Amino acid sequence: MRKQWTCYPASNPPPPRAPWTLHVTWADRKKDQIDLTGLIHRSRHFRVFLNQPAAFRKIHVADFGGGIEWENGLDYGADTLKMMADEQRPMSGADLVIFEAELGLSTAETAALLGLAERTIRAYRNAKRLPQSLAIAIRTIRASNTVLAAHYRPAGHRARGRPKKKESQAACRVKWTAIS
Repeated sequence: MRKQWTCYPASNPPPPRAPWTLHVTWADRKKDQIDLTGLIHRSRHFRVFLNQPAAFRKIHVADFGGGIEWENGLDYGADTLKMMADEQRPMSGADLVIFEAELGLSTAETAALLGLAERTIRAYRNAKRLPQSLAIAIRTIRASNTVLAAHYRPAGHRARGRPKKKESQAACRVKWTAIS
């Protein structure tokens, strides 16, 4: 069964940095704003809209909700649009917490996996919005067990509290105080 949805171009003039935006209402009545700027600039087929921006606004739902189609014959599937909308959705610290719980990662393991300091991971857990690069990494790792396996390194158990002094350090300190 195909997804039922509607798609329409932005009714108000879009901001200058996102002129290739679609507003989509899915069958479950959820709405997404999808920026197709990357598609327009990177695809040789869709690049036609750079020279004909008015043609981008001539769009309709095609294949009984299975995609969208422009008057010039170009089309784009609903599943791919949904994937693009999911990728563009911002992530928050709560998403990071869910990611760690799903994979059973400790703070140290998450930090090592993402190439960040443990302190940064702890701060990001409370963030309203994660950096885009971090969101991309989390989505990529979540989508592929192979990516996780390639980069995961287990963290050894660390004792809590201040590290204990080694005997050689204690001996040096005693000698130092004995000399002064």
